Order: sequence, then structure tokens, then C-alpha cells
Amino acid sequence: MSFRLRLFVLVMLVAVTAIGATAWLTLSLTQREVTRSREAQVRHQTEIIDTIQSYGLRHGHWPGVDVVVAALAERTELHIQLRTDDGQVLADSDTLQNRPSGGVRGSSLAIDPRPLLDTKIINTAGDPKVYGYLAKARLTDIYGPAPTDVLNGSAPALAARQVAQYRAALVMVRCHGQKTKTDPALLTDDAPYLTAAQMRADPACLRQATAKVLADTSWQVDVNAAFYACIAKRAEFQGDFCLQTGFTNAVATTSAEPLQLYLGGRDETDLSELGRPALYGAAGLLVLATLGTALIARQVSRPVRRLTAASRELAGGHLDTRVPTRGGGELARLSQSFNAMAEAVQRSEERQRRLIADVAHEMRTPLSNLRGYLEGLSDGIVEPSRELFASLHEETLLQRRILDDLQVLALAEAGDLGYTKAPLDLADLASTSATAHRAVAAEAGVTLTADAPAPVWVDGDGDRLRQVIGNLLSNAIRYTDRGGQILVRVFVAGGVAILAVQDTGVGIDAGDLARVFDRFWRADPARQRATGGTGLGLTIAHRIVTDHGGSVEVVSRPHVGTTFTVRLPLLPPSSGAMF
Repeated sequence: MSFRLRLFVLVMLVAVTAIGATAWLTLSLTQREVTRSREAQVRHQTEIIDTIQSYGLRHGHWPGVDVVVAALAERTELHIQLRTDDGQVLADSDTLQNRPSGGVRGSSLAIDPRPLLDTKIINTAGDPKVYGYLAKARLTDIYGPAPTDVLNGSAPALAARQVAQYRAALVMVRCHGQKTKTDPALLTDDAPYLTAAQMRADPACLRQATAKVLADTSWQVDVNAAFYACIAKRAEFQGDFCLQTGFTNAVATTSAEPLQLYLGGRDETDLSELGRPALYGAAGLLVLATLGTALIARQVSRPVRRLTAASRELAGGHLDTRVPTRGGGELARLSQSFNAMAEAVQRSEERQRRLIADVAHEMRTPLSNLRGYLEGLSDGIVEPSRELFASLHEETLLQRRILDDLQVLALAEAGDLGYTKAPLDLADLASTSATAHRAVAAEAGVTLTADAPAPVWVDGDGDRLRQVIGNLLSNAIRYTDRGGQILVRVFVAGGVAILAVQDTGVGIDAGDLARVFDRFWRADPARQRATGGTGLGLTIAHRIVTDHGGSVEVVSRPHVGTTFTVRLPLLPPSSGAMF
């Protein structure tokens, strides 16, 4: 699995775990809250209805009911909302508690604050003949005994008397409340709605209320008319129904209007209410997500840790440090790149050590010779002569050539060897170089021939390419015995410019061909030393050709000869070269 895919899987696992845990907690919390809210609504429904209805009945109006609603919501932990029959919100517990109003159930509960007709009156409805007495009856007393000669104990008369009692009781408590600055509320829900203590507390307000109600006879006429209209519409006598209807219509003229009650749960949730199962589940999911994330992170980061440790070891000088590679992902390729880098660093270090050793070896012999001769001259053991000084001068020149070649090679490998490239004729350059080396070849008894009949244009540095050809020719002359031949050819093949230097020298063993371009390598150290070579010419030539975008190859057969082939990019005709 690739590193990118591992990271993707890790992120997806954490995200899915977090989303799953959040969804589970949300659903659990919501379900629990809904269940708790429904149970609380069922448990407190009767209490809420009775409390609000009692408040409306005892006050005869709704101002101040918001205090009752807020107290009920705080105690029951429910959302309580009161609306009028036309949908206007009269009180909302969430708004009263400075919270956004939450949802409520779609169905409502009726709040009827009107007093109920005394069941004794309903049960004494009696013979329908007595209803006629109410038409002649007039209430002369509300709270005293009812004169039987006027009311005759008839149920309608008694119902009208209960209505008058409720109306007078509300007037009395409001009058008394204004005087005492107390809550103008009834102390009981049943007729006569005033306790004896209330009547004794303020006789003046009681007389005022009684007189006011008895003076208003219009409502009595309405009660009688509604009752008899109800009786006339029914095929059979249903006095109790009409009596209840008349009483309700009559008392509605002075009582608080009916309301609709809506209940719901609070929108805020306390995590402490989740309970142990939910908390244990959340903790388990958290632990599982943590362990899973840690495990995957460990698996993902393990190759990175190995690479970090290996990098530290490599930086500490342990050049043989390698990391195992598994799979084919990004981390595996990174491990392979690290191993390749470590291998290159180790090879570079080994080459550097060999270079130092080779330079020390190459410099030791001429310096030893110089030291020996100089000490002999100083001690008088060796007689000075022209031949001795010529030999010492040759040793000095050899050391100078070694240092010059090392400097050129160091600049080339560092990329600091400057090139001044321009279109040039490789055939002409090869012919000129062959002419310059022909005298040396003749002195060595070797025939040097150039075969470059047609111009071959390349883009290169003339001085550096002349140095390449000179190194190849010097090497060929050095390893070709007397009577041998060297052929320099320049031609075009396969769309590239080719320079070939072929000799009939001693040749190179097949096992040594791979080392031809190494520093200080010699096929015949004795011959090299005798002719004063540095062992760096082919290395420098290879580097210069490579910097020109070309390549150098060598083929050889021992005692038959060696051919060096240089391939360079051919300059296109559009460059302006004269072909």
C-alpha cells in the first residue's frame, strides 16, 4: 500500500470513527431526550393543566400567568406554550427563560378556566315543570339562604345563583386587592368561591360586589333565554345538558378565555444526563479510535523512522548503512533512493580515498628520486652532471603535469570547468592534432595517419576537444611498439559525429576495460613510468566528452590493438555551420 493511500485510509478511518461516534451519541441523546420528554409530558400533563386552569379560574383573567408557566417549566423541565384559540402565543417558557423557542407537539391540550356547575344542582334537576319558576324568579341574595318561595329549589335558579356567586367573588377579591396590594385571587375553585374569612376581612367590598352583580340583570335574561332555547330544540327532555350549557355560557362572560396548551422538550441537553451506558459507549469509541489511529500511524511512520535512523547513521560516518525495501509504494521507492544515495556516497568516499592514495603513490616516487639525488649531491656522493640535472628536471615536470591534470579533473567533476562552445569542424581539428603529434609518433617509430575527408561540424570548445584528441593520441603512441600504426578517423554515422583513434598497440585485457577511465589506472605501469604519463589523461578526456553531451567507448584485443570511439552530437544545418 502506498504512503498516500495509507494516509488516506488513516484520515478516512479517523473521520468515519468520529462521524460514527458523533452520530451514535447524537441519536442516543436525541432518543433519550425524546423519551424523557414524552415521559415527563405524560407525568406532568395533569399537573400543568390543573395548575394553569386553577390560576385562570381564581383570577378570572390571564395576566401574570407567565410566572406560573416559568415555574412549571423549571420544575418539570418541559417546554410549555400557551396559545389563544386564534393561535396567538400568550406565554412561552423558552422565551421567558431567555432561550430560543423550541419545538412542541402538534396536538394541543385544552385549558378551560371556567368554573364547573355544582354536581348537586345537576342531580336535582327534577321535574321539568319547575323550570317555569325561573322565569318569575329574581335573585335577592347571593350568599345568604335562597328563599324557597322565590327560587323554589329549582335547578336553573340554583345554577344562576352559582354564576352570580362567581361573578361577585371576582369583583370582591379585586376590590380587596386594590386596597391591600395583594394578589386578587380566589382561595377556592368551588362555590361560593369566597371563604368565610375572606367575607369577614372586607364586608364593604363584599356588599359592593353583591350589589353590582344583583343590579345587572341582563346576564340572567340571557341565561334563561339560552336555557329555554336549548329545551325547545330537543325532542326529549335533557335538562341536565341544557342546564350545563346555560351555566357555561353565563359564566364565560366573566371568566378568563379558554387556551390551548402545547408541550415539548427543552432544546438544551446536559451530557451528564446521558447516563452510564452512553458515557461508556462514548469512552469506548474514543479509546477504539485512539488505538486504531495510533496503530495505523505507527505502521505508516515506521518506514519514516527507519529512514531517519539510517540517515543519522549515514551522517555519522557509517557509509554501509542501508534500509530494507518492501512493496512498490512511495516509501519503498524512497528507501530505494536512499540506498542508492548511500551507495553513491560510499563509492564516492572510496574513490576519494583511492584518489588520495593514488596521488600519494604517484607523488612519492618522483619526490623520492628528487630527494635521493639532492641528498647525494649535498653529501658529495653523486657528482653533478648535465644528464643528472636533466633527469631531475624531468621528474619536476612530471609532478607539475600530475598537479595540472588533477586541477583540471577537479574542476570538471565540480562542474566548474569552463567551456567556450562554438561551431567547429571536428575533421579539421583531428587533422591538426594528428599533424602536431606526428613528430612524436615518428620518434617512437609509429606511423600516424588521419582520415577526415569531409567536414563534420559539432558545437564544442576547440581547446578542450583538442585536449581530448591529444590525450587519445598520446596514449596510443605510448602503448604502440615500433613499427606500429595509428589511424585517426572522423565521419558521420547514425546522425552523430564520430572520432575514432585506432592503434596496433599492446591492447588491453577484457577484465581491465571497465577501468580504463579510472584515475591513475595503467595497463602497463612500467611503460607508463618510463614515458612520464600521469594516468589521468583518459579520465579527463572522458569527462570533457561527457560535458559535451557525448560518449567515449573503447574496444581492445591484447597484442592486436585498441580503438577509442568518441561520439558527439552533430550540429544541425539550421545553426549556420558551413557544410
